[in-house]
Amino acid sequence: MRADLTSAHYIYTLCFLTRGDHILMLHRRRPPHQGLWNGVGGRIEAGESPLAACLREVREETGYRLATARFDGLLSWSGHEFPDGGLYIYTVEAPAGEPGPCPEGVLVWKRREWVYTSSAVVSNLHYVVPLILAGAPPQRYHFWYGNGQITHHVVEPLPAWAQTA
Repeated sequence: MRADLTSAHYIYTLCFLTRGDHILMLHRRRPPHQGLWNGVGGRIEAGESPLAACLREVREETGYRLATARFDGLLSWSGHEFPDGGLYIYTVEAPAGEPGPCPEGVLVWKRREWVYTSSAVVSNLHYVVPLILAGAPPQRYHFWYGNGQITHHVVEPLPAWAQTA
């Protein structure tokens, strides 16, 4: 089974800010993933590159002004309660200081091991975050869902259009 999504399906960004063995996580107030912990990010606006969208979303949600972030791949899904789609994944070492208030939810520094295993975290992150934070090359992580649960997933090379993201 292949993940046959085009670049047009990838309309979001997701960024994991790290500090030592902690990751800045957002407890979401609204759908999607309301009530669960996730990284920070959001929709790519018209005319915006994925990286520019990531940096803007980090600024809007945390107050941190970043110059860049590392592209770590694509995360996509099919069969979820929301339309099939995907996002660009980024990571960055957080600057000094604490994040500001976030309109999307509550920001808290969480230990990596907790992020990797907690049922309070968006479930597909248990597969993705440990790999990207261990230095895996940018890849596509695709998840299929049934009845709100992951039924299976693949990790595959990036499609040609994403090689320069």
